[in-house]
Amino acid sequence: MNRKANKKTASKAGSRGVVGRAVRVLKNSLSSEQQPESATELLKQQHEEVSALFKKIEKASARSVKTKLFDELAANLVAHDAIEREIFYPACEEGMGMTDLLGEALVEHGMVEFGLYQADQARAEKDFSFKCQVLSELVEHHVKEEEEEFFPKVEKALGEEKLQELGALMKERFEEAKAEDFRAPLYANLKQVMAGALKTSKRAPAGRKSSPPSGKRRTAA
Repeated sequence: MNRKANKKTASKAGSRGVVGRAVRVLKNSLSSEQQPESATELLKQQHEEVSALFKKIEKASARSVKTKLFDELAANLVAHDAIEREIFYPACEEGMGMTDLLGEALVEHGMVEFGLYQADQARAEKDFSFKCQVLSELVEHHVKEEEEEFFPKVEKALGEEKLQELGALMKERFEEAKAEDFRAPLYANLKQVMAGALKTSKRAPAGRKSSPPSGKRRTAA
């Protein structure tokens, strides 16, 4: 009898232990989901998504599949550009000043935009894949410098609370920008970059048409 009782007691205790662990895991999971995403965490996640799209484009054999994936890539890149230029970089400049790394990041954005424009213009041409590859390399270089050199300094300077506040704003703006036609803001930004602007003005409102950059030098807004 005692042995049976002991087995039942041990079984109940073991069951309670398993249930207890499951409850703790669930609580930790819920707590993690409720935790706001910081600005740098959000940007890193978007970097990974863009990298995955580049790989899919490279592997795709059908032109129609490549161009469909490219449209998704372009929408992501332009929306990503929006939240960095409009929210993240200004906050970094306010907290750290115009550092060398921030200035370089802004210049690199212009180069990425030009690469994206070239690839978009070549979507029906034989050199489309080549231009996508060059665009991929430009983005990869930019991401590497941001994540390894710039983000650690930003996290130290701005702090977790500020980064979480920025993250919430950036996430909302990203979804809004991603829903727009990527070409209008891309052309608007690129025209300013070609005119010599380091920091571009805010993008054109959704629905407003913008023509491709002509290459003619214009005064930056």
